[in-house]
Amino acid sequence: MADTIAPTVEGLAAELAQERLLRQVAESQVAGLRRHLTSTQRTVGRLTDSITRLTQNLRVAVLVAHQNGTIALLNQEFCDLFGMEEALPLGMPDSLAEPVLEAMLAYTARPELFRQRLDSLRQSNQRVLGQDLELADGTVLELDFVPLSGPDELVAAGYLLSFRDVTQARRAEQYLHSLSRIPGQDPNLILRLHADGRLLYSNPAAEALRLEYLEPTQEPALAGQLYAAACQALNSQKMVQLEVGFGPRCFQLAITPFPDDQYANLYLTDITPLKEAEKRLAEQQEFYETVLNQLPADVAVFDAQHRYQFVNPAAIRNDEMRHWIIGHDDFEYAAHRGRSDQHAQRRRQLFEQLVSQRTTLAWEEHVTDPHGPRLALRHMAPVFTPTGELRMVIGYGIDITDRYNAEKLLRQREAELQENQAFIRAVVDTTPSIIWATDGRARVLFSNRTFDELLERSTHRQHPAPGSAAAHEVQQFVASDEIVMRTGQELVEENKFTLRDGTTMWLQTVKRPLVRADGSVNVLGVSTDITEMKNARQTLEKSTKQYRDLMQYSQALICTHDLEGRILSLNPAAAQLVGAAPEQLVGRTLRDILDPNFNGQLEQYLRQAHEQQQQLTGLLTLNGPDGRPHHLIYDNYRVEEPGEQPYVIAYGQEITERLLAEKELIRAKDEAENTAQAKENFLANMSHEIRTPINGILGMAGLLAKTPLSETQQEHLQILRSSGRHLLTVINDVLDVAKMEAGRLELELVPFDVCQSVKEAVQSLAYRAEEKGLHFSVKPLDLAHPLVMGDPGRLNQILLNLLSNALKFTQQGSVELGGRLLHETDREIGLEFCVRDTGIGIAPDKQESIFENFAQAYADISRRFGGTGLGLAISRRLVEQLGGRMWVESNEGEGSTFYFTLTLPKATGLVLPPAPRALPDYGRLRGRRVLLVEDHPVNQQLALLLLEGWDVEAHVASDGPQALQQLEARLYDVVLMDIQMPGMSGLDVTHELRRNPDPRRAETPVIALTANVMRSDNDAYRAAGLDYLSKPFEEDELFHKLEANLRPVPATDLEAQPAPVLPSAAAPEPGAELPEPVSVLFDLTRLRDTAHGSSIFMQKIIGSFRTHTPLVVSELREAASAADWSAVGTLAHKLRPSLQLLGIVGTDEAVALLEPLSRPATGPLPAAETMRAATLALADTLTAAVEQLGTVRVE
Repeated sequence: MADTIAPTVEGLAAELAQERLLRQVAESQVAGLRRHLTSTQRTVGRLTDSITRLTQNLRVAVLVAHQNGTIALLNQEFCDLFGMEEALPLGMPDSLAEPVLEAMLAYTARPELFRQRLDSLRQSNQRVLGQDLELADGTVLELDFVPLSGPDELVAAGYLLSFRDVTQARRAEQYLHSLSRIPGQDPNLILRLHADGRLLYSNPAAEALRLEYLEPTQEPALAGQLYAAACQALNSQKMVQLEVGFGPRCFQLAITPFPDDQYANLYLTDITPLKEAEKRLAEQQEFYETVLNQLPADVAVFDAQHRYQFVNPAAIRNDEMRHWIIGHDDFEYAAHRGRSDQHAQRRRQLFEQLVSQRTTLAWEEHVTDPHGPRLALRHMAPVFTPTGELRMVIGYGIDITDRYNAEKLLRQREAELQENQAFIRAVVDTTPSIIWATDGRARVLFSNRTFDELLERSTHRQHPAPGSAAAHEVQQFVASDEIVMRTGQELVEENKFTLRDGTTMWLQTVKRPLVRADGSVNVLGVSTDITEMKNARQTLEKSTKQYRDLMQYSQALICTHDLEGRILSLNPAAAQLVGAAPEQLVGRTLRDILDPNFNGQLEQYLRQAHEQQQQLTGLLTLNGPDGRPHHLIYDNYRVEEPGEQPYVIAYGQEITERLLAEKELIRAKDEAENTAQAKENFLANMSHEIRTPINGILGMAGLLAKTPLSETQQEHLQILRSSGRHLLTVINDVLDVAKMEAGRLELELVPFDVCQSVKEAVQSLAYRAEEKGLHFSVKPLDLAHPLVMGDPGRLNQILLNLLSNALKFTQQGSVELGGRLLHETDREIGLEFCVRDTGIGIAPDKQESIFENFAQAYADISRRFGGTGLGLAISRRLVEQLGGRMWVESNEGEGSTFYFTLTLPKATGLVLPPAPRALPDYGRLRGRRVLLVEDHPVNQQLALLLLEGWDVEAHVASDGPQALQQLEARLYDVVLMDIQMPGMSGLDVTHELRRNPDPRRAETPVIALTANVMRSDNDAYRAAGLDYLSKPFEEDELFHKLEANLRPVPATDLEAQPAPVLPSAAAPEPGAELPEPVSVLFDLTRLRDTAHGSSIFMQKIIGSFRTHTPLVVSELREAASAADWSAVGTLAHKLRPSLQLLGIVGTDEAVALLEPLSRPATGPLPAAETMRAATLALADTLTAAVEQLGTVRVE
């Protein structure tokens, strides 16, 4: 049993070992298969990647789809071709093919037809290649449809769509097709013959020509001829050309062989018209050669190298030589004949010259002939092609020997005749007499140079106008010619001859009959210029008469006397002064008629005349018949003439009235100067006497305004200051008028910005218009170059005068200031300003008188509106002094418009002076020492209060001596000096100060405080080394003047005061969190300047703004909600003056955007949201500003 079991165990062990071996083998096979699978998968991946890259880089659009309708592959070319976003490479997650195909349909020219074709292809599952598909943009695609089937691990059964762009190929095929039709349309004959003689092709033109011209019996011979020529071309493998007949037609045959294909193309061109033209040309050539050969003149034709192309028998008689010379030139011809090449060289030079100059040349040439030397006239003319190239040169010549000899003899005889004529002409032309000859019809047959020159200076040759002086003179000449021809007698006369420039000549003319050889009669005339003699005679007669008239009618005293004083002649005026008739005085001496008291003076006068003194001048007194003295001034001349005794021409004038007038004029001048000086002194004194108390009034009012006052007191104070300024304005107007009348108003010439100056000038008037409820508008100037030279102060004075009048006389409506540019050059600009109002207007008869001094349009104007009537007078004179013009246009009861123009030079390259500081820092003068020299107590107190308020150490001197004592006692930084003081004036004190030996004291700055505003006074102050300040003055004016004359103390420890005074808050607790600073929405600087420091006025303006603005804000919001932008623009325009006056911050941009909406739109409006946002932002800012202004305390 053990034996039985043992084999079994062993067998089992063997089987187990076998199984292990089999498992190892199987595991090894499995591992191998796994490795093979991994390798296969890698290979598939690489293949997939390669296929993907291949399809993506193909220029063929490819779509591979499964049978289930999903996409297996979609390359980039397909996406680009049909406007899809992204390609699907092989192996990516499948997408549906149907949406792709639907998108593709939209690009085809006929989508429904293409859908049917695609459905048919997928249903038939048959391979289809090379179908055309046209897209909507005209692109042509070639479509391939390939059904796919294969192992499951590669790709499921499906189909492949590919598209190739064959647009260019199809177009090329169409082009080739169109080219293929050319032979059929070619009018020339085209044949193709095989090497065996078969006709492979003939175009319609060949067939039509065969039927029309070729008889049947001629076809075999022609076919044989063509076949032989084709065989020749095939054998030689070269193109063959020859001419063949085709019935009555002649053709140029060109054969192109194609040996490889065993055929040849035959091209036949109909040259029948060309042959006929060649025949006609040959006939014409023969005709012309016949004509040229028969010509007696030499004719030759040369090529561009000067070789003979044709020679006629007249040029070379020898036939053999005439044929030999063709193709040879003149040098070869001379060598062949053994002659000199002199003619050849000459002809070659001329040939090159005519070719380069492209012109015809002619010359004479001496030649040798069997009959002797001859002279020939040669010509050569170049002929050029249309392109400008030399085609040939034609030469011809004629024998001019006989003509030359005849002309030579004729020239000799003509020279002799001309010599004789020239001699006669020289004789005739040399004489100054005017010589001419005319026929019976008044035609000039002959004239010498003097005659021609005379006619050139006159208008007689150009058919003078009827009735003119020249026409009358011509008639007289013709009439005298007719007399000579009729009578046959000589005629002598004087003729008047008028030249072109109006000058008159006088001629003495002798005319004689001239009988010609043919019996005709002409007139020979000889004239002599007697103008000078005639003029001298007339001048003498005229001078004699004029002298007599002068002596007779002249009111001057004229007489002549000899050197002894005996009167030779005298005029009635001189005789009347003596009291006798002229004839009674002639022959008497000067001693007889002069006062014996002048005998000594008379003897000296006659002695000077004897001493040959040419001019004798002096004064004398002569008693008239009434015994009154007559004062005379005389200017006498000694005259000497050959053969005559010298004498004196005495010329005198009575100056008695003139001497009396001069005395009266001197007296009147002295009186006028005294009056003018008295007026100037009066104005200066009046200015000083009135300005001095006004200075105290306005100064004290200003100081009083700084103290606590009740509302009633503030109103009284405002009236006081307004009245003082009005009085000052009246004084300034009166002084301006006085300066103008005295011619002493001088204008500044400084650079300034005219736009900014006008803007600043009218700012102070806006509140006055608002107080009266008037619409006040300023249309700003729009200038590219606003910087000009002129007097900005006077311009502002003119504008303020006109605007103040407009506001004064306008109770309702508007006042408007406008300006425009009239012209502009590189040097200047012309401006026109106008001030328009809706006031009371001016009657037409008053529109000029209102510009007179103290004149007003109506008697009650001063009572109703106030004023002196000087504003317009001053304004017009200022405009005229500035070089402009002012006028008015007005309708009574409707309003007025005042215009004025100015021309201002441009301020090129200049810089505006810096604007003064708006708020002076008075602390900079702290600690300075100032001496005030003032005799008026009020002005002392005013100045001291101002200076002490600035922490200035101020001392007072009431007169000049006290001032000098204090200046000697201590040093001062500056002196404020009154000019008019009792005793020593301010100028006297300054002169004494300048003479102080201590340089520190002598150089102390002195500022004159003066009420004198005359320019001469100010010039005197500057000349004396003083600066000056006119009374009354403002506080800041005094500060700036002091600051300009000394170096201010730095005020680093001073803090600027804010414009609004806000309520102070309680101090925060230590450690407490500080509140955020409040942004101030207003700046009251402009309001304060406008109010001139009046807190009452400022409080009223702020109260009015706070009262009326909330209603405007509400209207703004309602208009914005209703999109009523015109109403928004009107409200913004209404708000703008108040916003500018109160300096409301952050509103400028919104107002600039919204205000134009009140006017008709000239362009597109801003967006509605933009306008609504700007309106609401403006409303919010106004609400916040009203709230803040409620906390302001005006001090």
